[in-house]
Amino acid sequence: MAAEVWVVCLCAQWCHVCRGLQPVFAQMHQRLPEVRWAWLDIEDHDEALGELDITTFPTYLIGSDQGVLHFAAGPTHADALEYFVRPYLRGAVAPQALTHLLHLVDQVRFQALKL
Repeated sequence: MAAEVWVVCLCAQWCHVCRGLQPVFAQMHQRLPEVRWAWLDIEDHDEALGELDITTFPTYLIGSDQGVLHFAAGPTHADALEYFVRPYLRGAVAPQALTHLLHLVDQVRFQALKL
């Protein structure tokens, strides 16, 4: 059984790129329903980020029960975002040694369960 993949978009409402991406990101569950998509406004969830400093938007945190798979800036268009995420679904990308980000994935999962 494949690991559940989470794509967390770390953005800010004040960022014009993020505001443009938000409707695209909201529709990604239709393109890739096997992925858990989460939008995280860094201003609203600064306690979850701790010391993590996001300087480029959008920044994606891709994780699974295997660990953190990706943490960096990424695409803003639906086709590019789908293409960007697909290798993680196939297990073609090994987890990175970013253990300090695992708590953020866990917090996003916990918040999603409360919805």
